[in-house]
Formats: sequence, structure tokens, C-alpha cells
Amino acid sequence: MSLAKVKTGIRYAMLALISALMVFPFIWMFLISIKPKNEIYSGSILPSAFHFENYLRVFTDTKMLLYLWNSIYVSLIIIAFQIITAIFAAYVFTTMRKKWVQFCFVLILATYMLPSAVTYIPSFILLSKVNLLDSHKGYILSEFISIFAIFFLRQSFVQVPKDVIHAAKLDGAGHLRLIFTVYIPYCKNAIASLVLITFIYSYNNYMWPSLLIKSEENMFVTIGLRRLFMSQAGYGMDFPLAMAACAISLLPMLILLAIASKRIIHSMANLYVNK
Repeated sequence: MSLAKVKTGIRYAMLALISALMVFPFIWMFLISIKPKNEIYSGSILPSAFHFENYLRVFTDTKMLLYLWNSIYVSLIIIAFQIITAIFAAYVFTTMRKKWVQFCFVLILATYMLPSAVTYIPSFILLSKVNLLDSHKGYILSEFISIFAIFFLRQSFVQVPKDVIHAAKLDGAGHLRLIFTVYIPYCKNAIASLVLITFIYSYNNYMWPSLLIKSEENMFVTIGLRRLFMSQAGYGMDFPLAMAACAISLLPMLILLAIASKRIIHSMANLYVNK
């Protein structure tokens, strides 16, 4: 056996081990979700009987469906706003080489270095003055623009070939035509990656929504899961029900990842090649 094959085998073995370590918490969560309640502290990994009805109880005994709907539709709206604003802002910062434009870009990046918690108090005060506390509109407005999205797309727009841009300008393309026929098609994989990143961040966001949202009909899945855990604290907690709720909450992200995985891989490969 050649040395190259041995190295390849070792790499695959390490990847398999790392993958198993990463997947194990999800497998454990699923096994807990289908266990009988009296076997949670038994020490056995596999359940003696499979209780898939715990997943049905998530929708009959809790308001998980409402929490999922709130999180998904709010996250989709935030994605739309952040992607649109990021595309136009990234185009400006990519094409305009004036000093004051670049200064604005550096200033925006400087604000990204601040801890997000610093913005909670001023954002809360501003939303309270316009009566948007405890509402989805207030949360969407506070997440309207993403500095990370602007920076991410700007780095992708910089990699668009200059020859393609010059040819489009010779063909009479204006700013909007350049954005929609050159930059967006060329960076579609990066945009797909950004959609997934934005969805995961918005869907999993807990701290800021927990400060802003108080009424149950407006709660997101992260707040709903915490409410489920806190309502059954202690040894009497229904862990199978809670783990089933956690497993269901992962489905939207897994579906989106399955849809966008190829574009994400191509995007990361392009970033690596162009370095």
C-alpha cells in the first residue's frame, strides 16, 4: 500500500470521527425524544419502546406550530430586507472609489466590532417611542440591515472580473443593469450562502427577541423552547416532549441546508480559489 493511500485513509478516518462527534448530540436528542419518560435516567442509550407519539404531542400539548410559523415568516422577511440592502450597499462600496465612500465603509465595519448587547438599550428605547415593542414589526425593523451581509457581499462583488463589467458598460449597462445582470448572477452562490447564514442567525436569535417579545402569540421558537423547559423544571420535566420539540425546531434549517448546500460549497470553493 502506497504512502498516499495511507494518508488518504487517515484523513477519511479523521473526518468520519469528527463527523460522528458532531452528529452524536443530534442522535442523542432523537433517542431521548422517543424514550418512555421513566427511562430517561435509566442509563441506557436505546429505548425499550419507541414512542413516536411524542412528536404528535408537540403540536397538541404545546404551541410549537405557532412558534415555528412566527420564526419562519419573520426570518424570511428579514432575509429579503437584508439581502436587498446588502446588494445595493455592496455595489456602492465596490464601484465607488471615492475616499468618503471608503471611509463610510470603514466606519460601518468599525460599528460591527461593537458587542451586539451595546445596541439593545438604544434600540429598545427607539422602538418604545414608536410603539413597536412586543411586535414582529419592531423586531424586523431592528434587523433591517446587516453589516455582516454588506461586508460579505462586498467581498464577493470585488471578485467579479473587470473585463465582464467593462464589456457590460460598453454595451450601455447602467447601475441597475450591472447589478441584476452581472453582479447578482456572478455572486449567486455567495448570496445563497448569505441567505442560509442569515436564516440561521435570525431563526436562532434569542437574547434580543426575548427582551422585545412578551406576548405568547408573538413568540419565536427559541423563546417557546425556553418557555417549555422552564414550565417543567426539575426532575418531573417531560424530557421526551422537550427533545421532540427541539428536533422539530431543527427541521427548517435542515431543509434549507439541503436545498442550498451545493451553492454554499461552490461559494466557499470560489473564495478559496480566489485567495
